[in-house]
Amino acid sequence: MEVSLMKVIIADDERLIRLALRSMIEETSLNIQIVEAKNGIELVRLVDEYHPELVFVDIRMPGLNGLEAMDQGSRLSPHTQWVVLTGFSDFEYAREALRLRVVDYLLKPLGPDDLKHIMDKVTREHEAKAKQISNLFETAINSLLHQTRTIEEISLKSPIQDYLFSITLFSIDSPISEQEKAKLRLQWIRTLKETFARQVPFSKLEHVISFFTFPNGSIAQIIGWHKDVEQRMKDYSPQLNVVLNQLMKDFETNLCIISGIQSESFMELFDLEHRLLVLQGLQPLLRVLPSRRLRLEEEVRIITDKPYYRDLSTRVDRLCKLASMKDFFQYTNELKHLEPLMKSLAHEDPKALEHLLESLNISLGSKLEFTMPIDQCMKVLQSVQENRLAEESQVELTQGDLVQRVLHYVNLNYMKDIGIGQIAMDMDVTPNYLSSLFHKKMGETFTKYLTHIRMVKAKELLLRNPGLKVQEVAEQVGYYSTRHFTKLFLDHFDCYPSEMHQRSALRKL
Repeated sequence: MEVSLMKVIIADDERLIRLALRSMIEETSLNIQIVEAKNGIELVRLVDEYHPELVFVDIRMPGLNGLEAMDQGSRLSPHTQWVVLTGFSDFEYAREALRLRVVDYLLKPLGPDDLKHIMDKVTREHEAKAKQISNLFETAINSLLHQTRTIEEISLKSPIQDYLFSITLFSIDSPISEQEKAKLRLQWIRTLKETFARQVPFSKLEHVISFFTFPNGSIAQIIGWHKDVEQRMKDYSPQLNVVLNQLMKDFETNLCIISGIQSESFMELFDLEHRLLVLQGLQPLLRVLPSRRLRLEEEVRIITDKPYYRDLSTRVDRLCKLASMKDFFQYTNELKHLEPLMKSLAHEDPKALEHLLESLNISLGSKLEFTMPIDQCMKVLQSVQENRLAEESQVELTQGDLVQRVLHYVNLNYMKDIGIGQIAMDMDVTPNYLSSLFHKKMGETFTKYLTHIRMVKAKELLLRNPGLKVQEVAEQVGYYSTRHFTKLFLDHFDCYPSEMHQRSALRKL
């Protein structure tokens, strides 16, 4: 099902007027869904049901007149734009229409040129506002997860505080190269965006969507739904999950599967960061469940109380990460911890073991079979790394180049809202791989390194420019929150930014 790009209601008590206007709109060849209302009461009901982008409304109708219906309808669907059509040139009506912020006030009959002008104007305004909100949402989510702004600051400065949120966390398992995984990730995000644009039956002003890639390679899909459409959103969610499940199946190949876990309820902005952490903690457990379908949070939470499941799943996740990093020593150590846990799982829950082995085969490219004794499985997993050992020397050169590129990127872009996921995307590798590689080569995490560079640059600014305000310094090194910047500066240099100002002033005396 492809959803119309725009929903339009024509409200007029004269049938011929409605038919004429419908015919003119259909001749524009735009992808529009048209609904008709015969009176003001019916119009209010349809506005509540459809939340249209545009309403053409006659002033004089039975039940409720056009202005009364518009007053009520505007509260039910704040994003709807209104065009008043009337056969009467009445100043009082026009003044009231302007108070209600109509797009235009036109005399009937409406000509083709007038209609084209209106449709172009409404489309431009609608797209511009939708793009603005989408950009604000994307920036807010990235700022929150990169910790450059606090929840309080985001909610004060952004209309997204009027939205409720749902989270779906995806992971892509495949034994292919890091560069190819990065391409798969971009392809998956693009698929989701295109599907939402086609199939979600909500105005672009009623929902926003953002994607965030974590250092461990997980992709967070965060959808914001305007609170005005909360019930419609809840009614539509099961249908949306059917679409997501089908997308996951269609995307699957012999070398790639996608698993997903979704938050069990819709949340306010203030709960977003915590709920993301909860889902990340549950995500490894997907390895002992049947793959190839989206899991709701409560489905996964059921098995958290089962003995050793969480430990086993987390260790398998770590094993796959070490394999990707070609950290042979730690990989072998991890196998030793896994062996007794897998033997226990084989005894307690053979079906879960089957799912786990399938997951390992996809992630590592191994050929584990359910009928194999666990001892034999361990030998197969050990051989996976031994087969990769021959490639190590060339990989070391490539890894060194990648880390140098990260350092160069940070030096040029430290003042921007950057993260390891964004850099990995630019370098065609997975965030998980690049994050682990950076930590291994540099001896500290990317976040700590970025913070250190920003603090050093901030200190230079404070010493060289005593006239700069602390807020200005914070913004010039990539922080929107002065309070957050001050805390980091204090932790780093054991003094406040203002004290650094004072030191600079004393040196000039």
